[in-house]
Amino acid sequence: MSPDSITMYLDYTGLTVYMTRDALREFAERLLTISEAPPEECFEIHVRSAFSEFDAEENYVRPPLKSSGGVKALLEDMHEEAVRDAIEQGEEPPYVQPSPFELTFMHVSAEAVRDAAAWPDD
Repeated sequence: MSPDSITMYLDYTGLTVYMTRDALREFAERLLTISEAPPEECFEIHVRSAFSEFDAEENYVRPPLKSSGGVKALLEDMHEEAVRDAIEQGEEPPYVQPSPFELTFMHVSAEAVRDAAAWPDD
């Protein structure tokens, strides 16, 4: 699957994922595989990583994430700040780099879903 089979668009109303038929089928197959694993394994799919590839010059290419109103820049800045803070507090090693915005689906138990739903907004 290539990065041109999926694009994400982010704005203040939410995240829209545009996918070709082949990409949707591959995504569905991966989700089915994840759903068949034990929930305590916490199997997951990182969508942008799953649809990434190396181009002819061996550059790593992720599917595009586009946005309006500066939402993408805001998210990336927030993520970079969180990584910097974690490094300064010794929670992450100094070589850790912020990863690009990612859409992740994870198979967990109902208890894990309830726990996540109870996390405070911050």
